[in-house]
Amino acid sequence: MKTLLQRTIQDKEVNLYPTWLMRQAGRYMPVYMEMKAQSNGFLDMAMTPWKATEITMQPILEFDMDAAIIFSDILVINYALGQELDYNPSPDLGPYKESFFDTPLDTFLERCEPVYEAIRKVREELDDSKSLIGFAAAPWTLCKYMCDGEQKLDVVQKLIPYIINHLLQQIEAGCDTVQIFDSHAGEISNEDFQEFVVTPTKTIVDVIRAHYPDVCIIAFPRLVGPLINDYIEQVNPDAINISDDLPVDEINSEVIQGGISVKRLIKGEDITPVLDKMRDKAYVVNLAHGIDKTTPVENVRQFVNTVKEYRKGV
Repeated sequence: MKTLLQRTIQDKEVNLYPTWLMRQAGRYMPVYMEMKAQSNGFLDMAMTPWKATEITMQPILEFDMDAAIIFSDILVINYALGQELDYNPSPDLGPYKESFFDTPLDTFLERCEPVYEAIRKVREELDDSKSLIGFAAAPWTLCKYMCDGEQKLDVVQKLIPYIINHLLQQIEAGCDTVQIFDSHAGEISNEDFQEFVVTPTKTIVDVIRAHYPDVCIIAFPRLVGPLINDYIEQVNPDAINISDDLPVDEINSEVIQGGISVKRLIKGEDITPVLDKMRDKAYVVNLAHGIDKTTPVENVRQFVNTVKEYRKGV
């Protein structure tokens, strides 16, 4: 049986309105903060399978979203390649070294194994009606972190096989959907957009699809403005997560996810007008970015409940 997310993304079914939220497990939840207080920092939580499993399930148990996204971080790849990484609370990375890419693939995957073990555990606990989402950052975004903001095309290209294999292992472990986050896609010139953003991500999507044609691939090139349509046409993800910088009518994708302002959730504003606008479309209800730590828990509950009540009437 397909999940609501799969039916929306794969089959292009309209008016199903599956909902999940980026950073749905996180600092806005008291139960997460309790776990954090008992842990030795973010990496301890993300790289200890039982902790990552419990944190992944927290919003599912609290709000009953339609999908879980594994509790991890895009910079796990940097960490597994040997880059120093700490969170204070924002990520603090050591200097770039060319030797990172001497890391054998087997060693890299072994270092990431706690992520895959957590996915296996979550899949055992998660109801079959709900999707499980794995993720990775796109090469340009990882490069920007790895190289302290510098544009290094050779680094972008060297990251591709590690990202591909990290995603493949997450699928092997039990994810039916993967999302590719290009959080810094909007921070590169139009002239470099093709080479640094589009071409590398297309390579990743093509390989994932060749190995697992039934897995849903969502892409999120954040804040790229009108370039998003070139991106969609060339990268060809199954769904596109949108920012809140463009009207949805200007986006050429059969399946759209997101686009709801994070501020709207913080304020507890009614999202019914958004749902009305997306009627008769294949739409996944999500945000334009991750949940902010200041978001009231009850606003998230109201958001999810609004979606569930709305879809009963369509």
